[in-house]
Amino acid sequence: MTLDAPPRAATLRRLRLLGLFAPVVFVAVLLGLRPLVVATFDLRTAHLLLGATLFLSASAFGWAMYSLLGRTHDAVVQAERQTAALLERDRIARELHDSLAQVLSVAHLRLRTLEGRPCIRGDERVRAEIDDLATLCREAHRDVREAIVGLKDAHHPERTLLDHLESFVDVFERTSGIPTTLTTDVEHDLGLSDAAQVQVVRVVQEALTNVRKHAAARRAGVRISARDGHTEFVVEDDGTGFDAHHPRPGDGFGLTTMRERTESVGGTLRIDSAPGRGTRVVARVPVGVLSA
Repeated sequence: MTLDAPPRAATLRRLRLLGLFAPVVFVAVLLGLRPLVVATFDLRTAHLLLGATLFLSASAFGWAMYSLLGRTHDAVVQAERQTAALLERDRIARELHDSLAQVLSVAHLRLRTLEGRPCIRGDERVRAEIDDLATLCREAHRDVREAIVGLKDAHHPERTLLDHLESFVDVFERTSGIPTTLTTDVEHDLGLSDAAQVQVVRVVQEALTNVRKHAAARRAGVRISARDGHTEFVVEDDGTGFDAHHPRPGDGFGLTTMRERTESVGGTLRIDSAPGRGTRVVARVPVGVLSA
């Protein structure tokens, strides 16, 4: 997970102290050993040995400090970028909630109210048009609410990936009315980087959103398992399914986005589906190399 401010400050403080005191201690030890070296070797040889030791030690210490400072700088920059991204997601979530979500909610309610007026009820064509618009507003409101949950969940880096997925599955089940389970056989930390965790959450969210919109499913499930140096995230449903080689209109962009998100963190995405046999989305993400 991302280093927070206190650990970063502590790491930099230790590096400063090391850079300040290590050379002093080393020179003091070398001066203390000088009489022993001079007594063991002739004066010229002793000076050569002490000079070579000082040169090699100073070079090794300088390289070690250079490497440590470089890694620390990279960690600080990455942490600052992650913090900036989280703050931006939180800002976008607030703006979505305060503007688009509320507008869609009000539009849906007003359309339903308009639909009930006597002059509208008597015109079947107009009533059907209003009903379609109200349904579109309701579906768009659900999409926005799910996006807000995803954005706000990302603003809590202290939560684990399982916490994020459990939170979203609970919200999805409550808003969609589709019974949804989350199961895992991974008892330890999943070993994914912050970037990989964000992408995995978004892939699962997109897959479940497709279940709500298109699958007409009675139930859905999210399953997590570890095998062969990878973590698998499976989203499956018992819905209508589709031809995975010829996606429905409007599905292609979502499937492409999920695949791009998975591949961006070194993973692969597989979609198993056929008409009448439900859909199974499998995202495989490597562990270890991305957990820096």
